[in-house]
Amino acid sequence: MRIRLRRWAAACVPLTLFAATACAGAEGSEAASRVDEAEVSATNDASRESAGRGSGEIPSRGDSGPRGEAEVGESAGPGGRGPEEGPVAPEWPENDVTGLIPQAGPRAGGEGPVLLTYDAGAADGFAGAVRAAARSWNDSVPEVDLRPAAAGTEADIRIVVSKGWPGAAPEGPRLGKGTVTIGRRALAQGHDAIRVVSHEFGHMLGLEDSQPGPCSSLMSGKSAGPACTNSVPDTAEIREVRRNFSATATVG
Repeated sequence: MRIRLRRWAAACVPLTLFAATACAGAEGSEAASRVDEAEVSATNDASRESAGRGSGEIPSRGDSGPRGEAEVGESAGPGGRGPEEGPVAPEWPENDVTGLIPQAGPRAGGEGPVLLTYDAGAADGFAGAVRAAARSWNDSVPEVDLRPAAAGTEADIRIVVSKGWPGAAPEGPRLGKGTVTIGRRALAQGHDAIRVVSHEFGHMLGLEDSQPGPCSSLMSGKSAGPACTNSVPDTAEIREVRRNFSATATVG
């Protein structure tokens, strides 16, 4: 009987060891599998993070990031497009008029000067410069009265601001109507804002560019240099504008 028990025990020991080894192997394999899965998950997360925020992804216009908030063209450099004009020249053009300047304006009569209204609502902080430029012309030319447009009325001259160069765009067959653009590039170079606006008003009143020229000439524009702050037309410029709007052909 004892011999049979010893034989049975001897036979069971290897089986027990085998079962334990088999169980341990299964648990180890499962643990290793969990580690591998964690590593793969971490790698995929890193890949998704890289793909989602890396330089290869371009946000849409609806995003709240810098590119999503930027206005197209507003931040354009040389050769880009401004908000209201075509390709921006690398330098301030000598002739900054778009289109043709009409030959004559409405004629002042016995009822007083010709009233020309302007809208500086889109002038982005340059309303003071616009008022000063208008005053320069009103004090110099009795035939013209530049005034802000009344609320709810359409202005003769619309004034806007761009990141490009200053300019004027006359409209219609008569002087005194169109758009004046205040260009921030010229201001960044040091050109005086009041002189810039007064110069562009000069185009709306019938004057051509006169470059190169001295600082005393308003229509000499950029050629007088950034240090020039004169915003008052000279004698010849005053005479020409008076003729453009005078009821009589002769103006002294």
